Amino acid sequence: MTSTLELFQSIQNSAVGTYIAHQSIWLGAIAQMFHIAGLISLLSGVLLVSLRLLGLGLRGQALTQLARSASPLIWGGAALLLSSGLIIFIPSAALYAPNPAAWAKAVLLITALLVHLTLYRKVTSTDTPNPLFARFTAVLSISLWFGVGLAGRAIGFV
Repeated sequence: MTSTLELFQSIQNSAVGTYIAHQSIWLGAIAQMFHIAGLISLLSGVLLVSLRLLGLGLRGQALTQLARSASPLIWGGAALLLSSGLIIFIPSAALYAPNPAAWAKAVLLITALLVHLTLYRKVTSTDTPNPLFARFTAVLSISLWFGVGLAGRAIGFV
């Protein structure tokens, strides 16, 4: 049975990992910029809808329409995060295996995606959701997505 560290080392030492690692240092910097842009985009969309769910803004906007309008921000940001995250992760994968912040980020990311695809989608499917359910979902969603960002930032310091 292969350990996580061995698996991550094989990812890092793969042809893709070595190719990315031997490219210009600018590739890593560009990937970092796109990663941050993706996070900003995703958080912007989530915040717009979550603040509406909390009754703190955009009250004149129908919730379903706002959620539809914010969807490209959220999913476009998620696509940027995923693609740039792979470019950042693959050439140094073995460094992430022992890092608790990396594992916290992974758990928070999976949880945030599950909440977004279930609770968040359900609460934004109607213009008049249950207020308690709407607030709970908004706070949970904001907390998880910001947690992903904070855990990601902590990776370099842990």
